[in-house]
Parts: sequence; C-alpha cells; structure tokens
Amino acid sequence: MTAGTKLGHYVISAPLGAGGMGEVYLAHDARLNRDVAIKVLPANRSLDDIARQRFLREARAASALNHPNIITIYETDSHDGVAYIAMEYVRGHSLSSLIGHGLPDSDAIGYAIQIADALAKAHAAGIVHRDLKPGNIMITEDGLVKVLDFGLAKVGQATKHATAGGPPSSSDTGSLLSMPGSTMGTLAYMSPEQARGEAVDSRSDIFSFGTVLFQMLTRELPFDGDNLLAILHNLHFGAPKDIRYLRPDLFPPIAAIVSKCLCKEPQDRYQNTAELGRDLRATQGQASSIITASSSADTISIETVPDKFSAWGAKPGMGKRKKLGIAVGAIVAAIAIAVAIFSVRRHASESQNAPGPQSVANNAAPSVADTPFALRTQAQAYLERWDVPTNLDRAITMLNRALELDHDYAPAYASLTFAYFEKNRINADPQWVKQATQAAARAVQLNNDLADAHLASGIAAMLAGQNDEAERAFRKAADMDPKSSKPHRWAGFFFSSIGKTKQAEDELNRALALDAKDWRARMNLGLLYYKTARYSSAATSWEQVSKLTPDNFIVLNNLAAVYHMLDRDEDSAAALQRSLEIKPDAYTYGNLGTLRFFQGRYEDAVPAFEKAVKLESNEYLWWGNMADGYRWAPGQAAKAKPAYENAIRLAREHLTAHADDIDAQVHVALYLAKTGDKKSALAEIAKVDAAKQKEAETLFGSAVVHELSGERDTALTMLSAAVKQGYALKEIKNEPELLSLRADPRYQSLVTGLSAK
Repeated sequence: MTAGTKLGHYVISAPLGAGGMGEVYLAHDARLNRDVAIKVLPANRSLDDIARQRFLREARAASALNHPNIITIYETDSHDGVAYIAMEYVRGHSLSSLIGHGLPDSDAIGYAIQIADALAKAHAAGIVHRDLKPGNIMITEDGLVKVLDFGLAKVGQATKHATAGGPPSSSDTGSLLSMPGSTMGTLAYMSPEQARGEAVDSRSDIFSFGTVLFQMLTRELPFDGDNLLAILHNLHFGAPKDIRYLRPDLFPPIAAIVSKCLCKEPQDRYQNTAELGRDLRATQGQASSIITASSSADTISIETVPDKFSAWGAKPGMGKRKKLGIAVGAIVAAIAIAVAIFSVRRHASESQNAPGPQSVANNAAPSVADTPFALRTQAQAYLERWDVPTNLDRAITMLNRALELDHDYAPAYASLTFAYFEKNRINADPQWVKQATQAAARAVQLNNDLADAHLASGIAAMLAGQNDEAERAFRKAADMDPKSSKPHRWAGFFFSSIGKTKQAEDELNRALALDAKDWRARMNLGLLYYKTARYSSAATSWEQVSKLTPDNFIVLNNLAAVYHMLDRDEDSAAALQRSLEIKPDAYTYGNLGTLRFFQGRYEDAVPAFEKAVKLESNEYLWWGNMADGYRWAPGQAAKAKPAYENAIRLAREHLTAHADDIDAQVHVALYLAKTGDKKSALAEIAKVDAAKQKEAETLFGSAVVHELSGERDTALTMLSAAVKQGYALKEIKNEPELLSLRADPRYQSLVTGLSAK
C-alpha cells in the first residue's frame, strides 16, 4: 500500500511496520484532521476467513477496554475488500528497542506497573491477551505505556471471579477461532500451557509478563535456545535462568516477583494481575542498580518458586521397565545405578543434621535475624531438607541476602554451591553447573582456610568430571574439619558415582561414626547396599532414615522399592500410601503401578502409570512403564507401541547428553525388543554387554532383551550372572516377559542351584 492510498476517509502516509497479523501504516484522518495508525490484513491473508475474524476480534477486544495503557481503537471497517482497523497513533518507541539499549531498574518497574494495570483491566473484562511481548508494547515520548495487538486475544465474559482478581476459567472464555490444541503467540514469551496448545486464562498472561520483566531487567530471556525446539524443551522442562546470578545487585523482592510469575504451574503464579501490580508498586523507589545493606528482602510477602519435584538426579535406573525410585544426586550418567524393577531414588547433598520435622513441614518461612551468619544457618537447614518443596529457593534467597549484607562472606558462597548442585540435580542445566562452579571458586578465594569452601570446590570438580581434584578437595575438607561428617558423606557419594564401591562404603560409614543422625549419609549407604543387591541392609538403612525424617516421602519410595525386592509387598504398599499422603509425585505413582504390575494386576497398574506420565511427561521411564502396562492389560495392547516409541525417543534424547548412561541404554534396547525390532534391540544391548563391569540389574535387563530377541542361551547366561550378583529371585519369577524361559529346564537348574545355597 503506497502513500496517498485512501481507505475511506483515511489517507495512507507511510508504512510503520508489518507482522504476521497485519501491516501498519501512518495515515491521516481527513474527517477529524488527526494522524492515526491503520492496520490492514496482509494481502496474502485478506481472503482468509479465520484471519479476518481474528483481525476484527482485535478491534472488538481492544475497543471494549477504556484504559490509558491500552491502545485506543477508533473504528474498524473495510474498503474495496480491504479490512482495516484505525487506532491511536503512538509517538514513541517499542519496548523491544528500549530493552536493546538497556533500561534502568526504576524505568523497568515503572513500565511493568503500567503493563500490569493494562492487563488487570483486560482480565477483569474477561480478555486474555495471549501475545504479550516487548514488540507489542509501545512507550510514548512522555513514558506512558500502550499495550497493543490484541489479535490473539481470547474474549469471554467478565465474571465475578475475574473481576475480583482471579483468573477467568476456560468455561468463561469465548471461541479461540483456532483448531483445538493449536498454539498461537510468540514461543519465547508463551506460558508452558499455551505452548502445549491447552486452554489458557489470565495466569498465562502473567507468565508472559514475567518473561517481559525478566528481559527488561537483564536484556536476556529466561528460556532460550538455539532453535524453536530447544526453546520449547527449556520452557517445559528447564529451570529459568537465575535472575539473581545475572543481576546480583537486583533488589530481592523484584527477583521474587519475577520468579513467581515464571512458575511452571499456573496455580503457583500470581492468581491475578491486580495482586501483581500491588507487589510491583511496593518495590518502587527501592529498585536500584545499587542495593544498600539496609534494603530488606521482607518488604513484601512473596512466595518463591516451588520446586516441581521430578526424578531426583540421574535417570532412574535401567534394565527393566518399572523401578521403584531410589533418590540419588545428579552426577547423571556416572550414577547410573540400578535396575530395580522399582525406581529407586538416588540422592546426595551437603549440609548439616536434619532439623526436626516441624521445622521443615511448615511452609511458612521462620523469622531470621538479618545477619549473614543467621541467614546462612537457616539456609543450611533448608538445604538439609531438599525434599521439601520451596526449601531450595528459600535457601538461595537467604544466601543472596547474606551476601548483600557482606559481599565477602565465604560461607554463603559455599552454601550456594550446594544449593546450585541440588538445583542441577532436580533439573539438569548448564546454568546451575556454571553458578555452582563460580560460587565455589569465590568461596575458596575469599577464605582458603574454610573447610566448607574446599567441600564446595570438590563438588564443583565432581560436576566437571575432574575426579582427582574432587577427591583432593574432599580429603582437604575432612582434614580441616575432622569432626564433621559432611566431607566423608560427599566423598562417599563421589566414590559411588565413579564405581569405587569399597571406598564409598568406607567413607559413608566414617560419616555415620561422626554423626549417627546424618540422614543423607545413611540414605546414600542404603543406596550403595541396594545397588550391590544387599537388600536387607538397604532396608535397615532406609528405615533409620525414615525415623530421622518421618515426613520424607523420598525415603518412603526407596523403602517401597527394597521391600518389594525382599518379597514384602504389604510393607511396600504401606510405604507408598504414606508417601502419597506426604507428596503424590511421579515416582510414587510409578512405583505404585510397578507394585501392581508385579502382582499381576496389569489393569490396575495402568492408571498409576498414566498418572506418573501426566506428572512428569519428559521421563522416558514413565512412558516405558505405561507401555508395559498397556502391553499386558487386557484390551489395551494397541496403545503400547506409541508409548514405547515415545519412551525410546526420550531415552535417546537423554543419551545424546549422557552417552555413557547404561541405564538408558538398556531401556532403549528393552523398548525396541518389546516393539518387535529385534535387530535394533540386539545392536543396542551389545553396547551394554561389552561393558567390563555390570551390576545385577544391568545383567537382568540384558537377559530380558536377549530372551525377547530370540537368543535364549545368552539370556540364560546373563540371568545366571545376575543371580550370582544377588538379583532377587522374586523378580525373575514375576517377570511376564520371561514366561517361556521359565519353562526351560536350564532355568529350573538355575533356580534349584540358588535354593540349595
């Protein structure tokens, strides 16, 4: 469209910009003698009925709102078949261009408040924007925000719930003018639920708002990647970048606001934009690039981002399908421990003795004296109970506050290393590793005589795969603080991760000799017993952990696993019920399904497996478990192959980053064998069979693959080796995939020989 073109009483002057939803021109309103912005559909979409409806819906949505921070719509019409919207012409700059030049915090918060006010107005009218981003926000020459482009807005009825500040429900919203499950908007700014194509409400805009605010404060996106798939993966499964790392000088309540907006789950974000605006206003005047020691992190009451508890660390095992989870920390591939049929959670961590149950079960943060030592002490208590939601974020907030009070307080840097290690264990991300490494280096630089600084240095070296340096650092920490259990606990975890079982057991026992209440040392000792098929000893260790931390749902999952291996299914079921009472997560449901599966209750196992997948859809093990349930449950076999294929895809994605994870390798082989691809299954299991050292569960998994692939002799050889290493006979007897093998006389000889011992 060229200068001089007429659209009704508007005369086009010059182009202003273009996008997928329209072309925008500066025009003159000859009737009212004023400049306006004219938006028209692109020529290639002018005959698209759905595009026209969306285009006109923008006009209806924005014109229904009378607010100084929302663009004013003058009219919508068509001329010679060209649909157009005439709107207020804003003289100024887009927010995206201002971000590119950098924004002072005070300006960023001022703009954020106006954006929140605009959204609050829209949400109260039942309108969700769905495409909030810096390119759709203009700043006038006098600093007034104008939110533009309601072309993707979802228009519904204003409800009492929404007017009161809550999110309009999906039933309150009108037609999306899109196919069910489609995704519209700009991916980098979408909420996870919008990116999945699900119904969205005002809390989706709040997530997008958090992304915009994050970018205003850091000039970076909280979730990015080299391509759209990488962004989508990080949005769903990755942690946002740590804004306190990018901006250590940022006023803590502002960081907390951003974190709350960016929670994965809508119910964990602000529930309405009015509340968000109030918290933003509470920070005005205190948002500065330089924060003094008198700035209080308690100016406003904001919950930190709750952890979404997924697999604790390394991929949960291998060899078979289902495993009752054991918790271990996340040195990822190096910790690939057991197939336990049941997933056993693997764990290791730092910190002191466990505080009493009341101190961790209560979600309200205690009042803490505003001194570096007091803040760090309370942070240590939170880190000790990493299994409690929000504790890690609370710890990090307190440690950052301690560093605001004393920039050179080495113990806080050491504890931050522990916290970032745990963050990486829950959601592996190079950002956490980088922050852990930097915090450890700073701790040693500030105080080379501090044992915790060297402990942090050992953790950083372990994350980097620098085994000799990690061992030296742990030894040095133990020499410097000979009465502390922590260096020995960490050394035990380290040796276990690199396959030095004897050294690991010695170090963990030293830790317990120094502190019998060190529950994490006892948890890791139980894990060591479990992976070496000493199930009775593992059960004893974890029963003691459960007494020390009765509200610890993770150890209950571990107990369920080991009880199952000991043929104590009633005790296993009881442990899982207690775990469900504390926190029903994917592991618990995966384990519950596994228990039912091996009791032959395949139909009852399926719903539990499906819940595990729903809670943690990026975990290959849960998809494989669910596929197994479908494979054996009456009438559901048709659903098994697609589930196996998804499990294979996820496992291979994991192997791309962790090529030496033997657990994932065995699972890929198992899933291929169960889909009937014997050639590929044997090619995969050959990599595993070539390993010099294989644990009992690895051998058992290999036996199943060879049996399903028609190699009975090799299957029996692997099975015999697994039994010799202590693998539970009950699992072999209850494995439905070995039904035919158990009729082989050679299997009977194997069982007879075992019974005679």
